[in-house]
Amino acid sequence: MKKLSCLFIFILLLWGNSYGAEHKNILLLLGSADPVVLTQRVDVAVQLYRIRPMDAIIVSGGCGAHGSKICEASSMALQLVSKGVPAALIFKEENSKTTVQNYIFSRRLKNNAGEQIIQPGDTVNVVSNHWHAIAVAARLQKYDGVTAKFFIEGAIQPKKEDRLDYAGIFNAYDDNHFFTLKGTWLTPEAVWAKKDSTYYLTQDIVYTTDAANSSYSVSPVEKLFPFLKGISEFNPPVYIDESTTWYILFDGYCRKVSKKNYQVLDEQPIQEWLKLPDTLNWSQINTGYIQGKSLVLIGRDKMLLAEQKGKTFQYVRETLPQHFFVNWPYSWGAGNVSAARLQPGENKVIFYRNMESAVCTIDQKTVEKAFPLKLKWIGEIK
Repeated sequence: MKKLSCLFIFILLLWGNSYGAEHKNILLLLGSADPVVLTQRVDVAVQLYRIRPMDAIIVSGGCGAHGSKICEASSMALQLVSKGVPAALIFKEENSKTTVQNYIFSRRLKNNAGEQIIQPGDTVNVVSNHWHAIAVAARLQKYDGVTAKFFIEGAIQPKKEDRLDYAGIFNAYDDNHFFTLKGTWLTPEAVWAKKDSTYYLTQDIVYTTDAANSSYSVSPVEKLFPFLKGISEFNPPVYIDESTTWYILFDGYCRKVSKKNYQVLDEQPIQEWLKLPDTLNWSQINTGYIQGKSLVLIGRDKMLLAEQKGKTFQYVRETLPQHFFVNWPYSWGAGNVSAARLQPGENKVIFYRNMESAVCTIDQKTVEKAFPLKLKWIGEIK
């Protein structure tokens, strides 16, 4: 009986450990364009890390926000490492321009294995100023199924303009899908034109407008691409642009689709179309384009180059946008391009990234100044 009791306790301990391992303890550190404030937040995060073990630390903040000279996520990561935090625990989200986007892009962030970092059941510890941290933590807990806590830095007395629900993050929209659409409006994943209309595909909608953006319409993605039914912001397809077709990568398959009538012309497993090295996976890629026999893929923090061999492509090498292009915009960080749109016959491709676009001359590898992409908001369409 004693042996059975010991065995039972041992099994309970194993079960408890495995159950605990299913849920992670995550630290989410929000950036700031002010280097002093940024360092203050890092200090709070380090104190928290020392007393509370973390499975992952997300540093969230873009480059050049509000005219600053820093890449917030990179600066925070370097400071954390200098204070003894293991680099392997740190994941950079350097796409955000706003606190709303800190929430949106951090919840989408994946590790190198392609797994979503923040998952239901996790505990997320948000570090920022009080009016930022409280609102982001509250939305994470309400809409993402986590236990959220906030830890603050800065003056204890808020300014008159500081609101507990900063930027309406918590109470803005009950529909979280709608909230994330507006928070990144417009960041398309594919763009194309027909006659006098331009089509912007973002998440699970296609936004169609005239040249002046005086009117628009909205339709579901699966109306044009039925095989994309069920997509979400957490499992977006990869749209690779070619002159007359797209290669759409989704659900393990690469589908060659006609731009003329949206029909699938060919279909094959992604790994047959382009086999990536074991150190890379498709969740790290956002978009790409094909010019001649060259395939260019751009991801969160890297670029991949490949060459066409018949119906398939052969991997050539990995690089970084700021090394490949002559004048990659500083504010665009290490990548995060959401869409690429070829300009047939012009030797140019338009890149889209977080509510901006920039024209690239392909053979010269020069990228022009990035401009805001401002289109009418879809309002309260459901």
